[in-house]
Amino acid sequence: MESKFEYRLTQKADADLDGIVSYIAIELSNPKAASDFIDKLQKAIEEVLAFPESDSLAVNEYLPHVNVRKKLVGNYIMYYLPNYTEHEIFILRIAYGKRNMDEILRQLNDK
Repeated sequence: MESKFEYRLTQKADADLDGIVSYIAIELSNPKAASDFIDKLQKAIEEVLAFPESDSLAVNEYLPHVNVRKKLVGNYIMYYLPNYTEHEIFILRIAYGKRNMDEILRQLNDK
C-alpha cells in the first residue's frame, strides 16, 4: 500500500536517532542490534505513513500540539505529529521508554 504521506525528522529526532544508534553500536558494541533498530524504526515509520491515526494520542501537559501521537519501536517511543494539509508526518522525538518523558517532551519547545 502506497502512502500519500511523507515524513520528516525534526532536528531533535535526528539527534535522538544518532544517539540511539551510536549508543547501541559503539557503547554496547552491537552494530547488528543498531542495524535491527533502524529496520524496526523504518517499518514503524512506514506503518505511520500508511495509517497516521492508528497509534494512540500522547497525553502530556508539555506537548505543544494536542494531536501528537506515539508509537512503540522496541524499547523506544517515537512521537510524531501528522500534518494532514501538507500530507507530512513530523517525527518529533525518539526516546528510550524508561526515560523521563516529561523532560523529553518539555524540550520540544526548546531551540
